[in-house]
Amino acid sequence: MSTEQSETTPAVTAHSQGETHTVPAVDITQQATTPTATTTTQRAKNPKRVAARKMVAERTRLAWEQQKKAAEAYIANNKAKATTAAPEPAPTTERESPKSSGEKNSMLSTTQWLYVGGIVVSLVGIYYKREELKAVFGKKTPEPARIEPQPARATQPKVLRQMD
Repeated sequence: MSTEQSETTPAVTAHSQGETHTVPAVDITQQATTPTATTTTQRAKNPKRVAARKMVAERTRLAWEQQKKAAEAYIANNKAKATTAAPEPAPTTERESPKSSGEKNSMLSTTQWLYVGGIVVSLVGIYYKREELKAVFGKKTPEPARIEPQPARATQPKVLRQMD
């Protein structure tokens, strides 16, 4: 029997007393719920909330416009300053930075000088202790003579004494 025939023909059941009941066939392939919503009424919106959302949206839009205007004014001001400002003179090749204002600065900062001093002090310390270091690292200790292990003794297992 095909599925079309089973859907259209009612199912017949027989009971023990000889009665037959006709039960309509159920289509199990049909969707149990409807694909569209059953409620057609719209949910009522709270007018106070709608008005508040509109006010917030308007404030946000105005704030964006003000911020955009301020940014355009700032950019225009910076462009005007850049065109009217005199270019800075090129630094001289006498190893002077433009920040030095006439003073002769060394190439290393104070922290870098401290690092260099620490390295020099450690190298001097190694130079004066070179004899001790040669004694410690230069000599290799001779390997001790190898001792052959003795063969295992043939012992019989100990017998436990019975306690009286």
